[in-house]
Amino acid sequence: MKKVVLILSGGLDSSTLLYYLINKEYEVNALSFNYGQKGHEELKRASKICELNNVKHKVIDIQNIVEVFSKSSLTSAENTNTNSPKDTVVPSRNTILLSLATAYAISNDCKEVYYGAIADDVGDYPDTTLEFLESMNELNKVNNYEYIPIKAPFVKCSKEEIVKKALELDVPIDLTFSCYQPKEDGSPCNECISCRSRITAIENVKKSMQND
Repeated sequence: MKKVVLILSGGLDSSTLLYYLINKEYEVNALSFNYGQKGHEELKRASKICELNNVKHKVIDIQNIVEVFSKSSLTSAENTNTNSPKDTVVPSRNTILLSLATAYAISNDCKEVYYGAIADDVGDYPDTTLEFLESMNELNKVNNYEYIPIKAPFVKCSKEEIVKKALELDVPIDLTFSCYQPKEDGSPCNECISCRSRITAIENVKKSMQND
């Protein structure tokens, strides 16, 4: 059984990727990162999803790193604009997270690292592109004694395609959490770009299924 590392946010994309890897009968080691994000509810959801599947899950706290340089609306109390992709970018986030995930993989005899980049994020987030993925892999080839490939199986998939995959794999979609600006009670705002993207994709897939 192949042992792999997955960066699991608790959102729809990475949760669907978790079920995809489980379906391939991989031994998944899920990593979540607390970087001071306002949507900390997603970490709770990630834990619940891992518990449902008996998947090893570790939450790594990197708040002290991110608070030094991030003015992202995902972490800053002063920036509340969650409708602009540029404002929601956490500088070098995936570079940092994938480097930490690679280090974890090396230390725990895991053979690959996975993350849930999708095509709909390309253009909004520089660290979700194929070019970024290829560059990170080139770095990994010279960064360690052993090459640990970084993979993003959904990098060419739209959000609607992710919803379809989630339904096929019986992902508990309602348990996943994708909000950038959650309400005080922890419920999603349904207004930020992440919520709107998720809601629209789910509605479109449901309509498509009804028409079929």
